[in-house]
Amino acid sequence: MKWKRGFISLGHTRINPTKYIYLTLLVAIIAGIPWVFFGMNRNNPEVYPVHDLETGKGYAGLSSPQEAPPGTVNSVSLTIAPGDTFSALLKENGLSERQSLDIMHAVKTIFNLSKVAAGHELVLLFSRDNQVLQGIEYEIADSSRLLVSIRGDRIEAQTRQIDRIVEPKPAYTGEVRQLELEVRRGDNIFSLLKGCGVNVTQIHSLFKSIRPDYNLAAITPGRPLKVWVTEESPANLRKLTYDIDPVTYIEVVPEDGIFKARKHTRTLEVLYERAEGTVTSSLYESATQAGLSPEIVMDLTDIFGWDINFFTEIQEGDTFTVLYEKYYVQGQFKGYGRVVSARFVNRGQEHLAIYFDNGKGTPGYYDEHGKAIHKLFLKAPLNYRRISSGFSRSRIHPIFHVQRPHLGVDYAAPSGTPVVALGEGRVISSGWAQGFGQSIQVKHPGGYVTYYGHLSRFAKGIRKGKHVSQGDVIGYVGATGIATGPHLDFRVRYRGAFINPLKLEPVNGPPLGGSALARFRQTSLKLLSMLDDVSLDKSLRLSKVD
Repeated sequence: MKWKRGFISLGHTRINPTKYIYLTLLVAIIAGIPWVFFGMNRNNPEVYPVHDLETGKGYAGLSSPQEAPPGTVNSVSLTIAPGDTFSALLKENGLSERQSLDIMHAVKTIFNLSKVAAGHELVLLFSRDNQVLQGIEYEIADSSRLLVSIRGDRIEAQTRQIDRIVEPKPAYTGEVRQLELEVRRGDNIFSLLKGCGVNVTQIHSLFKSIRPDYNLAAITPGRPLKVWVTEESPANLRKLTYDIDPVTYIEVVPEDGIFKARKHTRTLEVLYERAEGTVTSSLYESATQAGLSPEIVMDLTDIFGWDINFFTEIQEGDTFTVLYEKYYVQGQFKGYGRVVSARFVNRGQEHLAIYFDNGKGTPGYYDEHGKAIHKLFLKAPLNYRRISSGFSRSRIHPIFHVQRPHLGVDYAAPSGTPVVALGEGRVISSGWAQGFGQSIQVKHPGGYVTYYGHLSRFAKGIRKGKHVSQGDVIGYVGATGIATGPHLDFRVRYRGAFINPLKLEPVNGPPLGGSALARFRQTSLKLLSMLDDVSLDKSLRLSKVD
C-alpha cells in the first residue's frame, strides 16, 4: 500500500478517501431522519406538541383590525343558565380562554363579566364568515345593556340605558292558563319560563327553593313540561310539572312565599311482547321488518356481542327470537324495557340468553345452564370494514418493505370510527408512541394489557390513570404515526408476551350456584316457554308494577 496524490493505492486499485468520508456522512444523515421525526421526545407518551395559539402566539391574527361594515355581522343570542360562566360560553362558541380573559380584563371597570346572571341575555357578534368576534352585548338589567366593541387588539366598552314605554299592567282577573312546553336540545328552564312571561326574580326563587329536592337545570329534551301561569304581565307561576322519567314526575307549587316540590309515582304497567325473524340482508333491516324497535335490536346485539361478531359473522338464514318488555302508564305507551329472553341461531349454532337477578345487585344474562354470558373481553374494539393485516411473526412491512413481526391485528375502518375498550381496566398510557402515533394502553385484570394505535384523537377525559368500563369509547380511528391509511393497530399482551387478539380465549363471568341456580332454573323454564309462545307476538299484560 502506498500514498499517491490523495489516493490510497492497494495494488492496482486506487481509492479516494474523501469520497468515502462523504458517503459515510450521507448514510448517517439518512439513518437519523426517522429518529428526528418519530423518536425525538416521543418515547414519553405524556409529551405533546404545543400549538402556537396555546402559547399566545399569533393571537392578534384572530381578530380583524377593521370594524365590520353595517350588515356584515352574524349574531348568536344566548340565555345564561345556572352554572354558566362568560369564559365557558365563549369557549363553546369557538373562542379561546385567552381571548375571553382579555375581554373581561378590558371591560372590568365598566362591568364585571365574571358575574353574569342566570336568565339574562348574552349576544355574540361575529363577522360574516363567523371567524372573528367583533362585539358583545349583555343584558345587565331590563333597561341597561353592556356594549363591547372589538377591533383587533382594541377592546372598548360602554353601558347604554334603554328607554321603555311603561304600559299599564293588565288587571289580574284570577285566570290561570296551562301551557305544555316542548323541551328541545339546548333549552333551559330559565328561557322556557321567561318565554311564558314569568319574571326573572320568581324563576330565581323557584330554583333556590327546590334545588335540594331536584335540579331543574337538568331537564332532558323530549320530556313533558307543563306550567300554569296567571293572565297578567309579568305572569306569576302557579304550578309546574315535569316528567323525570316515564313513571316519576315532580310537581312544584308556591307555598308561603317559596316554592315546594313533591315527587309523584304513576302506576306502571309492564307488557311482554315477542318477535322472531330470519336475516335476509342485514340484522337491523330484518329485525325492524319483523316489528322490532331499533332500541331492542341494539340490546340484542349487546347481549350476544361477546359470542357473535355482528359485523363479520352474520349470514343470510340466521334466525332470532326475542321476548321484551313494553311500558304503559294510564294506557299510554311510554317506552321499551329490557329484553328478558332471546335466542339467536348463527351459522347453525344456537345462543340463548335469559335475564336473571342473582340477588347480589348484579343482574345480567345467562345461558340455559346458568353460565354468565358476559365475557372479560369483547370480540373486537370497533366496528371495522375488514382486517387489513393479521398477527404474524414475519410480515413484510408495507412501508419499509422489510421482514418484521406484526404482533397485532390491523382493523381497516374510516377515520373517526369510535374505538372502545375491549374490557374493564385502567389507562396506563395515552399519547404519542413513535411509529404508532397517537395511542392508548389499557391494563386489565388477570395480566392483560391492550394497545390501540394510529388514533386520530382521544375521547374526552381519556388520560393516564383513568378507569374505563368495557365498551367505553376511548378514541377514534386515524392514521397518525407510520401508517399507509386509516386503521386501528390493536394488540394484546398477556403476562408480558404478545398474543393473537383473534385467538383470545373467552373468559366468562362467574356461574350461578346454590339457591341462586335453583331460582334461575325456575325463571328460565318460564321465560323460555314464553319465548316459544307465538301468542305473545301481540302484547300480553302479565304484570303490574306500582
